[in-house]
Formats: sequence, C-alpha cells, structure tokens
Amino acid sequence: MAAKQKSTPPIITVVGSGPVGATQALLLARLGLHVILIERKGAPTMHPAAHVLNARAMEIWETIDADLPRRIARAGRTISAVPSVNWQYSLLGKTIGAVRIFDNPDMEERAKTQSKWETVHLGQHMLEPMLWEMVAAEPRIDFRIHALCTGVSQTDDGVTATVEQGEATTTIESDYLISAEGAASSIREALGIEMDGPILAEMSSVFFNCPLPESGDGRSAVLTWIINEDIIGPVIHHGHGDYVLMTNYLPSFQPIGEMDNDWWKPRIQAAIGAPAEVTIKSRGVWTMTSQVAQRYRHGRVFLIGDAAHRFPPTGGYGLNTGIGDAHNLAWKLATLLLDGAPPELLESYEVERRPVARMAAQQSVDNFYKMDLVTRHIGIDADGPARLERALNKAPLALLPHWLRKRIARSAMTSKVRHAARKLNPSAPNHARLVKEMEKDFDSQAAHFMARGVELGFTYSDGIVLPEQSPKPIRGDGIREYEPSTWPGGRLPLARLEGDATETTTLDILASRSLSLLTTPDHAAHWKELAGCATLFDLPIEVISCQLRDSAQWRTIFDLEAGGALIVRPDGHIVWRTRGSDAAEQWERLLQRGEVSQARRAETVAG
Repeated sequence: MAAKQKSTPPIITVVGSGPVGATQALLLARLGLHVILIERKGAPTMHPAAHVLNARAMEIWETIDADLPRRIARAGRTISAVPSVNWQYSLLGKTIGAVRIFDNPDMEERAKTQSKWETVHLGQHMLEPMLWEMVAAEPRIDFRIHALCTGVSQTDDGVTATVEQGEATTTIESDYLISAEGAASSIREALGIEMDGPILAEMSSVFFNCPLPESGDGRSAVLTWIINEDIIGPVIHHGHGDYVLMTNYLPSFQPIGEMDNDWWKPRIQAAIGAPAEVTIKSRGVWTMTSQVAQRYRHGRVFLIGDAAHRFPPTGGYGLNTGIGDAHNLAWKLATLLLDGAPPELLESYEVERRPVARMAAQQSVDNFYKMDLVTRHIGIDADGPARLERALNKAPLALLPHWLRKRIARSAMTSKVRHAARKLNPSAPNHARLVKEMEKDFDSQAAHFMARGVELGFTYSDGIVLPEQSPKPIRGDGIREYEPSTWPGGRLPLARLEGDATETTTLDILASRSLSLLTTPDHAAHWKELAGCATLFDLPIEVISCQLRDSAQWRTIFDLEAGGALIVRPDGHIVWRTRGSDAAEQWERLLQRGEVSQARRAETVAG
C-alpha cells in the first residue's frame, strides 16, 4: 500500500546524491527549504570518477559550510602542489616530457588573489562520503538510501514521485523535483529530453593500490600519461598508493566480463614499470561523450549535473559545472517558494546554465583532440580506436565472422600500441629527434590542466542580468587566464574587507535570498535613499556598505569611481553596475525603462 506525503511546507525532491545532488540538497536546506533526497545506492561511490575540484566549486561549498573546502583541501592535493603533468614510459620509468600547470610565478600569484581557494585534486570516492555525512546531519533533508524513483508525474501545482524502497512504495509530493541522477538519468529519458553531441571514445578503468614511494616523477604527479608497448593511457594518482589506470576498449569485441582482474594485472604492471604488489579495488567502463541536454526543464522538473550535460574528462569540467548548476538553481527556488518571487525567475536557469555547459563541452573536446598534437609523432590519435571499431562493423569487414573480427581488433590494437611505443624506445633510430619534436607540443596541453578563465570567467549574457554593450575584459585568450571584472553577468571579483581577521571577502557578504547593492561606506546612505523599496526583476535589493581593505581596488579591479555601485545576485554574479560619475542618472534610467519597480516592491512590503 502506498503512503502519501503532502508538500506543506515547501518541499523539493532531489533524485541522486552524487556530489552534485548532495550539494543541491545542502544548498536548498541552508536557504531554508525542506528537501527529500532520493538515492538508489546504499553507500557512497567508491570507484574514483571526477577528481578535479576547481576554485569556483570550492567557493560554492563554502556557502554551505566554511569548513567544507578546508576539509577538501586537507584531504586532497592543491594545484600548487602539482607542478606538472607528465608523459612517461612507466610510473617508475623515464620521463618523456611534461607540461607545467603554471607557466610562470606571476600566473600562480595572480591565481592566489582571484579566489580564497585553489583547485584541489580529490577523487569522488573521497569527496562523496564528506557530503553524505553533511546531508545525514542536516535536519531539513530527509535522506533516503536504497530508494529508486520509478516514476514522475506533475500538475500545475506540484510534482509526484513514485519511489520504491525495499518492498514499500511511497508517493512523494513536492513543489519541484530535480534530477541529479547522472548521465543515465531515467527521469530525463522519461521526459523525452534528448542529448545533443557526439560519442568520442569508449573507456575502461581500474582502481588499484600499490605502495610505491610517494616521490619521483611518476609517483608525485597527479596525472601521468603512460606510453609503452603494453599500455597507452593515463594514470591518476589519488594518494596513499591509490591509482586509476584508464585505456580505450572496443565494446563490440571486448566484453566487459573479459576485462577482469587477470586481464588488468599485466597492464597495471606495465604501467608501473616493474613487478609490484598490487591490490585491485574496482573496475569500470564508461562512454566518453560531449553532450548537452536539449532542455534543462520540463514543467516543475529540472536537470542538473551529468543528467543535463556530460563532457570528456579533459579539463575536469563535469562535476564543477554541475555544482554551478545547483548553485544557480538553489537561490531561485528559495526566493520563489519562501519570498514570493515570480515563477518566471525559474526560466532563467536553462537560459543561463545551458550556454555554460556548451562552452565547457567545447573546451573539453578541444582539449581531447589537442592531445593528438603530442601523440601524432608516434602515430596515435584520439579517434583511432573508434575508427577501428566502425570499420569492423561495416561492410566489407562486417561480413566476416564475429570471432575473426574480434581477433583482428585485438591484433590491430596491440600492434598499434607496440609500433607507437617502439618509436620512443631510446635505442630506436631518430629517438632523440622524435622526443624533441614532441617536446614542442607539450606546452600546448596547458589549458587542459588549468583554465582559470573557464572556471571563474564565464558570464551570463541573458537571464537575470542587464548586459552592457562594452566588450568583456579578458586576459590572453580568456581560457587559460582570468581577468577579474565587474562586467555584468560575470562573477563578482574577490576582494578582502577592511578590519576583519577572518578574511571576509566581497563574496562572503552577499544576501542569500535577495539582490545586494554593493557600494562604499561614504555612499551607502545615498544609495539606500535612491533604491528605497525598489525591486529589480521583481527581486528585493539590499544595500550593503563594502569597505575594501585596499580601497584602490574599487577603481583597479571593480572599475568604479566614487559613488559607483554594483547589484549582485545571491550566487555572486553581477546584474548591473554604474561606475559612479552618473550613478543617479543611470538609476533613473532603470526606473524609466521599468527595469526597477519602486511601487511593486512598496506594495509587497505594505502587504
């Protein structure tokens, strides 16, 4: 018999408690909403997946709990502790080449001023338990494990989710539902929302432990590309002797069951470069795609994270983009359900986040194919395995028996790897010239491993923003480096406030469920008089006096003169700015255009 629950007070159902779903639930709860979090697993994921946690994600986690990013940083390795990414014959073997994460000390120093947090390398298998612990301790979250969402229906007033938990079936009513189920979202498929974009590769991976010395080239690098006659692929070092080795496979001719521990052991030994004691913890296969959902919303159901987009791991944008989705959606749902903001506010979610996903997808694909610049010298390219599989599955080769095509596939893959690796053998002819040619292309991989402009510099050009016609300030190509700016749609620059031993910054003082108008203390009273009870996009505006520790930053970073002001959203993105000399005139123009409503806000307050 099905139990039924009423959505009073406002309730959000979140399906999926991976890092993105758990973050979504925590953000909503911290803003005052009640959440039912549904998870089909009974324990956190223990096979490492995402492992790059960028500075913007760390900032978002700080809004949940100031200690969370500190715990993450302590458990992982910060980007400054990872000087390079290497290409080697094996983990214990000679280095072929490397790319430095930071090109120069100036770039590293700038990065430290742009956010309180560094990018951290920490596997999902270590992050997820931290988030589950916080979810379980949050009184506004009803966390249900071993629970499978088998159906979703909705009306104009709410969403009903059918959930199977053990032998019981529960019907849960809520105001909105968020699918954070991952790439294989059953809710997305049931809604008929398709994904746009190509499949790039089929990958297999193994998670193993081997107590190698925590020093030396291959042992200290977070990521090492292995190239030898037995294996070509990346090894990710998760610390404490834990590693993940990945390589391409052909699903038509390599059944998953065949890639067991016995299949992996010689390949792991080859990647290590010497006989070693190895414990295999888990194995997995996955499809590398670059796809974005055609829609992020269907009525009262939203998609976030991998349910909405999936990228190649080349750049580490998947999890981080999902955390940004959750951040964008949380404050909008809270202001709607708790403060009476208009439902149209939710239309901005897809308008803002889908272009960000498309940008991240494109950058990931660019990184994926740019790796060919290094491996082309030995005859390896990213599309090679996929081309081989396609050729074997179409005429005339498709006419051959499957067992024969399987043998051809195995032979072709093996010979390709060995032929490529032999070119790099130190005793091979032209070895020195070949390595020198490859060295010229190692630096071209830098944006793959550090793209500050992508993680901090993305902007919203539509949605809850009043864009300017002025060009967006960028440093370099806007990918590798980030130029702090108050250009509307972008993230508020970080600056530390005067007289605060706790290192409070501009990002820490924003209102959580209303817009913040930031100005200098000398002009705060004037702006309170100007703004009065105004709303912008039907959202209330709170005037905040902002005394920077370095007052010159108002001009140098924020590009504001005396009397200037910024209006900033709860998620830290700038809605509007006026530089100062004509601030009152600019405000009056907003009033005249109807962008700002004094009367509507006054009526709301009176009511």
